Amino acid sequence: MPAFNLTPTDSLPHIYQQGLLPQRNQKGLFYQSTSCRSNLHEYSLSSENRRILKKTDQFHYERTPLNSFTLTAENLKTIHHWLSLLKWDFPTSSVKTVFNNHIFNELYIWQQNDLIIGYAICLVTPAMSHIAYVFYDPSYQRLNLPIRMVLQVIVDSYHQGLDYCYLGQFSPDTGFYKRNMPGFEVFDNGDWVKYTKNN
Repeated sequence: MPAFNLTPTDSLPHIYQQGLLPQRNQKGLFYQSTSCRSNLHEYSLSSENRRILKKTDQFHYERTPLNSFTLTAENLKTIHHWLSLLKWDFPTSSVKTVFNNHIFNELYIWQQNDLIIGYAICLVTPAMSHIAYVFYDPSYQRLNLPIRMVLQVIVDSYHQGLDYCYLGQFSPDTGFYKRNMPGFEVFDNGDWVKYTKNN
């Protein structure tokens, strides 16, 4: 995948509009992949979206500026444990980078009965958002927690009046569930298009 270094004068909405995604280990480095987003001008919750929201209403979240959150040794250990169970290749050094030294500026902290069960790291600007990384307790995977984490950022972005919510990579192997999100589009051949099986 080609990578690009962006200058400080490049606006983030313009960068994302080009189908670029931020590299997790280096602030300011972007790469081209099969990016996807929710076009909030086409926002409409499907019956499946509403079912997820209803089925996961036992989960609660708090939004906080990322720079006000302290990544302690204890919660870093918890995230590392979740990643091990999920068998994700995400080194501890990368976790520290996306929490402490990147372009991201907002954090969703997900809980059930005062127990923290997930984190979603996001970028939010006046025009767009990006749910960049989710870390969650895999025992809640079958209860649709990861899907709810993504859907909630889309819902909140719509109510904030944003234009787009970027969702990261998309392929049959990576984030295929995202195709059911409101206003779903993929970056294909230099343009944003509605997803079809033929994309």
